[in-house]
Amino acid sequence: MVEKKYECFDVEIENNIAHIRMNRPEKLNSMNKSFWNDLPEIVEDIDINARARVIVISSTGKHFSAGMDLSVFAPQPKMFRSNVKRIQHSFNALEEARIPVLFALHGGVIGGAIDMISAGDIRWCSKDAIFCIQETNIGMTADVGTFPRLVKLIP
Repeated sequence: MVEKKYECFDVEIENNIAHIRMNRPEKLNSMNKSFWNDLPEIVEDIDINARARVIVISSTGKHFSAGMDLSVFAPQPKMFRSNVKRIQHSFNALEEARIPVLFALHGGVIGGAIDMISAGDIRWCSKDAIFCIQETNIGMTADVGTFPRLVKLIP
């Protein structure tokens, strides 16, 4: 089956398994504007159209993801709130999917990547996986879902 091409993702669906792979290893799979637009489109298409029975999300390169590309907010500071709402919708789509969303993690899982994986159902990690809520290091609140979701995941 031929899938639509995305800047940040490769998508394959085979045997009722949707595999979404982040594909910007040269940028450490950082989450740019295309990422935020494409992720909910991909997930909602798979979910609403019953294209698979499970979604697996992984990445390419040394790290799972370096998190949010801060340039997403750079051009229009006045648009910060609407950008945050759009970004929150991207991860809410993962949480609201009717099918399980699983993550295969390796290397750095940093900042926005923590927000992302906390919206899924199951997380598998390689031995080299490291986790960091980077926002606290730059005086920012992790406002894309980490804090409300983590309290449900970590006793």
